Amino acid sequence: MNASTTPAPTADVSVETIGELINLSGRQRMLSQRIVLHTVLAAQGHAAALDIARTCLATFASAHTDLAEGNTRLPGAFSEALRQLYFGKLRGDARIREFIVLVKSAIDTLSTGATQRNASLDALVAQATPMLELLQTITQAYQEEMHVCEVALRKRQAEIAAHLGRISMQANIVAMNARVSAARAGPYGREFSVITTVLADIIQEMDQLIRNVVGTDDAAQPGAGTRRSSTPASRTFGHMSLR
Repeated sequence: MNASTTPAPTADVSVETIGELINLSGRQRMLSQRIVLHTVLAAQGHAAALDIARTCLATFASAHTDLAEGNTRLPGAFSEALRQLYFGKLRGDARIREFIVLVKSAIDTLSTGATQRNASLDALVAQATPMLELLQTITQAYQEEMHVCEVALRKRQAEIAAHLGRISMQANIVAMNARVSAARAGPYGREFSVITTVLADIIQEMDQLIRNVVGTDDAAQPGAGTRRSSTPASRTFGHMSLR
């Protein structure tokens, strides 16, 4: 995959998806070291080591493709920072693919039955630490994307809470004015007064939703000060006479 000459916009990726990408990227660090370890063990004559190295390499290569290019669930390098890491000056994608080729070369050599050290194996051992550092940098980049996503999510929650607060305040004023009008109407305003009581209950529920959105009971309570009815809305409507 080649980087586009025109930077693509940052995709809208959920916190859950970024969390999955962080886990996948973190696993790559462990796999890279397991690959080197078991390739070296295979060179020393350990029978099962070569198969383990092959299995780890297949998982590592598949995961890298998912991280860099994406799949049906994962977005690939979804931000400019990640695209720069994978396809920019750091050449993350190219370096990881070169590492994969190097591992395959070492495994192929060992598969012929040779147990002595070879040029591919020496190069692979030399790349173990630089590859770990690269994969650590990529994982940190995903963690930074998580932070950005969480900040944006909190901002959206605050904006929603503020918007709901304004609606609740307006509804509270309307309910108060309606109660005054119902009281002035005397017995003719009783049914209208029941409706305002139901509206007050709805405002109370809206205030609770606002507190839930911001995640604290210390959030602004726009409807505070309004007398609340302890009667459920459905029961109140049930006592209304329909004429």
